[in-house]
Formats: sequence, structure tokens, C-alpha cells
Amino acid sequence: MPLELGQFAVMEYLWDTLEKTPDGKAIRYTASDIEMLWAMGFVDTQQYSLDEWNRVFEEFRQEDGTFLLGKDAFLALDKYRFKGEVHIPFDAMRINEGLYTDEGFQQLIDASIALSCSFSPEQLKAYFTEFKDLFRAPDGLIKIAKDAKERIKELLDRNPSPLRNLELLFDEMLSVGMSKEMEKKVEGSEAEMATARAAIEASSFTATPTTRAEAAAKGLRGLEKSKKEAAAVKDESSQVSLKKIRRSRKGMRG
Repeated sequence: MPLELGQFAVMEYLWDTLEKTPDGKAIRYTASDIEMLWAMGFVDTQQYSLDEWNRVFEEFRQEDGTFLLGKDAFLALDKYRFKGEVHIPFDAMRINEGLYTDEGFQQLIDASIALSCSFSPEQLKAYFTEFKDLFRAPDGLIKIAKDAKERIKELLDRNPSPLRNLELLFDEMLSVGMSKEMEKKVEGSEAEMATARAAIEASSFTATPTTRAEAAAKGLRGLEKSKKEAAAVKDESSQVSLKKIRRSRKGMRG
């Protein structure tokens, strides 16, 4: 079935933006590029696992191990793109200090920490079993003060989830402005602007990351370059539209 004009505005923008083969007819990805797209939050990771995302590209594998996608195949990746709400990144240092019951602290974990961390449920349970023992007060409650919050912050800094990477990326975009071209072609949706930038950032790195945290760090290092580029082109008109974007503080995140 032919693709309808305007059906994939974000993907059309990326097709025009990303580097293509010399003939201009395809985009070439390495295996690490594909993993980076997943780690940076371009993919809806709640719907599609990394293995499922990798399998999408198998039919495009070339003899040299890279993956070559023509325009229609590239636009079809929109099916897997994250289109949900983009929250303000969870800030562990803003957790209310005081004494928590185990049940109350678990609510914090479920509502904010788990969504922001790449750990599996089993890894999180093991980490916070030790954490609670470390910060448990004589009365049996969990004492959360600055030192406890710093440990949670360190956990998230070292092990961000793809969704957190996307939130951080978009938050940085809002703080420095974005290119007039992106604003013109990708407008109205936080997720659309965020995933577009995530795809551009992910395409800048080709070295295979040793861990997901390293992948995130590599991607976020590209923010400094984005910041300089955005500062060079932002003007009053772009600032006005950026101010109209409303960030969600739904639940305990942010």
C-alpha cells in the first residue's frame, strides 16, 4: 500500500535530515546505530523489546553486516516510534525528605524510579532491599535525606531507561531552543519533537557501546553540539512557540 502524503511527518523530516547513501536512495545503519535508537528512547520500549526492534531490520541486512533502508522502509519505522507523553525528567534530589514506610517508599519506586531506570524488576528489588537496610531508622521506617537521595540520583545517572534519556534530551532541547527547521516541520507534539531529535543524536554514534548506560552517555554528549547549533539559529519566533509547550508533571515524576 503506498504511503499517504503527510502520514509520517516526523519520519519525512528525518529522511530529509539524516545522512544517506551517495545515491540518496537509502539510509545505512550499523547494529550499534539500531541499538542506540532504542537506548535513546526513539522506540516505544514498553511495546517493543530490544530483540524485537533488532529483528525489524533483519530483512535489510547487507553482506557487510550493515542495514540498508529505502525511503518506504524507513518511513515504516514510525510504527515503532514512541508517541506517548514526555514528562519532565524525574529529579531524585527533589524527593521529599523524611521517614517512609516500606509501602510508601515502594510507591515512589513504582511511580518514578522504576520508569527512569534501566534495571529489571529483579535488579531493582535487589538494589532497594539493600538500600532500605542501609537507610532504615531504629523505628523501622526508611529515612530519606540528602545522602539517600544522592544514591538514587547516582543510580539513575548510571542506569537511565530509554524513556529517561528521551525526557532528558527533550528537556535540554527546551532549555536551549531548537532549530527553526525542526520547529517548522515537526510541531505540536512533544513526543514527535523528542523522538526526532533522539534519532538525529543516535545517528551520530557508530562505536558499539559496552553497556546501555554508556550508550546513553554517548548520546547525551551530543547535546553540547546540539546546544551550540540551536543557539546559532534560535530567534524570537522560535522562543515564543517553545514557551507554549506544556510539560507534564503527572504522578510523582518530575
